[in-house]
Amino acid sequence: MNFVFNITVHVHVEDRLDDQVLVLHSNNYGIVGKEIIEPLRKINGNEYCINDVQEDFTVQDLWDWIDIKLYGKSSKSENGNSFDLVREGDIVKKYLVFNELRYAIEDTKKPLVNYLSRMGISEKEIINIQLLVSSDAGELFNDDGIRYYMNSKEYGKHNIPHVHVDIRHKTSGTFSIIDGSRLSGKGIKKSDEKKIEEKIMSNRKDLIEYWNLHTDGLTVDLNQALRTIAY
Repeated sequence: MNFVFNITVHVHVEDRLDDQVLVLHSNNYGIVGKEIIEPLRKINGNEYCINDVQEDFTVQDLWDWIDIKLYGKSSKSENGNSFDLVREGDIVKKYLVFNELRYAIEDTKKPLVNYLSRMGISEKEIINIQLLVSSDAGELFNDDGIRYYMNSKEYGKHNIPHVHVDIRHKTSGTFSIIDGSRLSGKGIKKSDEKKIEEKIMSNRKDLIEYWNLHTDGLTVDLNQALRTIAY
């Protein structure tokens, strides 16, 4: 058998679609990051064919094929192995689409043809697949139109523990949770920068504890950061 697939990608934030990060040649990668979004942009809206498929070809075989097509088991980036990150974080959720409805497949070990026949889809027809990517983050505060959040198990260039801010959907940046200084972000008003620094410094202990619980492996010595012990 030969299978032909049409793959579409959507990104959502909370309960709404937000596909702006999928615009080609954009520098906006959302909170998910370039290594995840760039391959999704390339695969979005394209058709692919898998030839000489056996009848016992499972849904899991198909999902594995998509992951390798997107990221490749050996693909490396400055932030680690994208393939492992996507797998471990369950970042890209996959669905079969019939009659414009998304269907999650609970038992992915069953042959794909089982599900196609149940939906009245011939293996000669184009099979529609949708990839859904969450762009949610752990929101910590939302104050005066400024949203403070951290990304779970974040891989990034910043060695300094930090919090992300979105300022009234107009500007964004990252700020150190050690001293409140701005690490990245342009066009942030001085008044907003002062508010952010004050918010961070007044909640620094909670922010550092959250960082230690949710980020990837490097934890901050709270006593040193808060100077509660002089060593």
